[in-house]
Amino acid sequence: MKKRLYSIRKLQRIMILLFILPILVLQIIQLFFSLQTLQTEIESNGRSTIYRYQSGLDNDVERIATFISNYWAQEYNHNRLLYPQPPLDAYGYSYNVLNEYRTLINIEPSISSIFLISEQNDMIKGACSTEHTTYEEREAMRAYVYDLRDRWGEEAPYDWHPVKLMDRYFLVREFLVKNAGTVCFLDLDQTLLPQDTARFPEDPILFYADSKGNPLTSRRFLEDKNIRLKADGAPSYFSSGYFIVQNYSTVTDMYIVFLEASPISFQKMNQLFWAILGLSLLVLALVPLFFLSLKRWYLQPMKQMDQTLQKIHSGQMDVRFAEDQKTEELKQLSTSFNSMMDQVQNLKIEAYEKELSYQYAQLQYLQLQISPHFFLNILKTLYGMAEKRNYEKIQNAILMISDHVRYIFHDNKDRVPLTTELSHVENYINMQRYITSQVIHFSLLTEPGLENALIPALCVQTFVENACKYAMLPDRPLELSLEIRRLCSEEGDSLDIAVKDNGPGLSEELLKEYNGPVSFGYREHHIGILNVRQRLHLLYGERFGFACWNLQPGTEFELIFPITEENEPQEKKEEAP
Repeated sequence: MKKRLYSIRKLQRIMILLFILPILVLQIIQLFFSLQTLQTEIESNGRSTIYRYQSGLDNDVERIATFISNYWAQEYNHNRLLYPQPPLDAYGYSYNVLNEYRTLINIEPSISSIFLISEQNDMIKGACSTEHTTYEEREAMRAYVYDLRDRWGEEAPYDWHPVKLMDRYFLVREFLVKNAGTVCFLDLDQTLLPQDTARFPEDPILFYADSKGNPLTSRRFLEDKNIRLKADGAPSYFSSGYFIVQNYSTVTDMYIVFLEASPISFQKMNQLFWAILGLSLLVLALVPLFFLSLKRWYLQPMKQMDQTLQKIHSGQMDVRFAEDQKTEELKQLSTSFNSMMDQVQNLKIEAYEKELSYQYAQLQYLQLQISPHFFLNILKTLYGMAEKRNYEKIQNAILMISDHVRYIFHDNKDRVPLTTELSHVENYINMQRYITSQVIHFSLLTEPGLENALIPALCVQTFVENACKYAMLPDRPLELSLEIRRLCSEEGDSLDIAVKDNGPGLSEELLKEYNGPVSFGYREHHIGILNVRQRLHLLYGERFGFACWNLQPGTEFELIFPITEENEPQEKKEEAP
C-alpha cells in the first residue's frame, strides 16, 4: 500500500488548527495550575514556619516543665516546704526557692511569673518578670494562684493550657505535689517574636488560637481585618482575602496559625485571565506568518543540513554544510560545523585524554563524598566534652579525628598498603568507641603475605563505617569481623575481603541495588557502599566482584579485586587509539 503524503500547505493548515484549541486550553490550565501551585507554595511555607516555631515552643515548655519537676523531685528547699516548718525556716526555704525561680526566669525569657504554693505553711510567693507584663496582669496572676489554692482539693489540669488574664492570654501549668506546688505563667507574645505583629498588610504573621478557633494573640489585627478562624481544625483555608494555615500542638493545647495575605484576588484573577487569553489569540493570529518565515529561513536549510549529515553518517567525511545561509545563526552553525569536521582526527586523541582526566575526576569526587552528618555529630560530641571540661579527652579525640580526616583526603591514584588501610580502620573503631562510648568487638583475620598488597584507600573502612552507622543497636554490642585472604587463578591472584556485622540487616530494596549493576547516578542517602563499588569498577573494570547478603543476624559484604604488590607499578599506561 502506497504511503499517503501530505503537502506543506496542507500540513500548514492542519498545524494552525491543531495549535489554536490546545494552546487556549493549555493557557487556561496553566493559569489555574499556577494559582494552585502558588497556594501550595504558600501553604508549604506556612507549615515550615509553623513547624519551626512549634518545635521551639514545645521544646521550651517541656524544658521548663523538666526544670520545675526536678526542683520538687530533687531540690532540698522545695522538699522542706512539703511539710510544716517554723516561720523563720519556712521563710528561708521560700527565699532560696524564689532565687532559683528568678534564675530560671532569666534563662527562659518567655516566663512571666512563677508562684510557689505551700499549703502546710500557708504560703504563696512569686517571682515575676516586670519587663513585658503590667502590674494589673501580675496581680491577676496572683489572684489566679490564690483561687487555685482555695479549690486545692479539685482536680487540676496537669498539662499546659491557655488562660485569659486581663486582656491577654498566658500559657499556664500547675505542678502540684501533695500539699505544695508551683504555678508557671508563660507570655505567649514573647514566644512568637519577632513575628507576632505585621508591619505591612501583606506581611505574614503567626499567632495562637484555642481549640474552638478563638485567637489568643494578635486579636486586634484579626478583628480589624474581619478574619474568622475555623473551629473544625481545617489545615488550610481562605478568610477575608487571607490564606490561613494552622496546626494543633498537643503539648500546649493550642493551634499555631500562619496567616498571609492572598497574593491574587478573584477580581485580579479574572483580569489576568482575560489579558492572557487576549494575548494568546494575538499570538495565534501570527502563527501563519511565523510558519511561512520559519519554512523559508530555517526549515529548508535544515533539510539540506540533514541530507549532509546523512552523507557523513554513511562515511562521506569530505562533505560540508553550505555557508551561504541567509540567517546569521545558521551561517555561524555551518562555519563552526565545517571547522569541527576539519579537526575530527586531532580531536580523537584530545577526547581520549579528556576521558582519562574525567575518570580521575570521578574517582576524586566519589572519594570526597563525606557524610556531613558524621562530622556534625563529632563537633556536637566535642562540644559536650568541652562543657564537662574533659580537655584531655578532647585532645585525644582531635588527634584520632585528624588522622581520620587526613586519610579520607588520600589521593585515589595512589593506592595504599593493606596494613595502612587496616591501621586506619582500627583508628576509626577506636574513635567510635572513644567518642560514642559504644561497645564494639572487632576481630581481624588476615592471610599471611598480604601486608604489602596495595588497595584503594577507604575501600575497607567504608564498610566498617557503614556498620558503625547502621548496624549498631542500643541493646547489644556491635560485633565486627574482617577476613582477608588471597584467591589464586590463571588470570592472576585476587584479594578477597569479607566484612560481617551483627546488625539488623539490609532491606530487600538495598540488597537488590547493592547486588545489581554499577550505576553512577546521583544519590543523597546510602552513598558509601555505592561509592566503593563505583570506584573499584572504574579501577578494575570486569575484574572487580561484589556481593552482599543478610545473616542471622547481621550482614556480610564481600569484594574481590586484583592484587597489586607494593613493588609493582600501580597504574598501567594505556596507548591512545
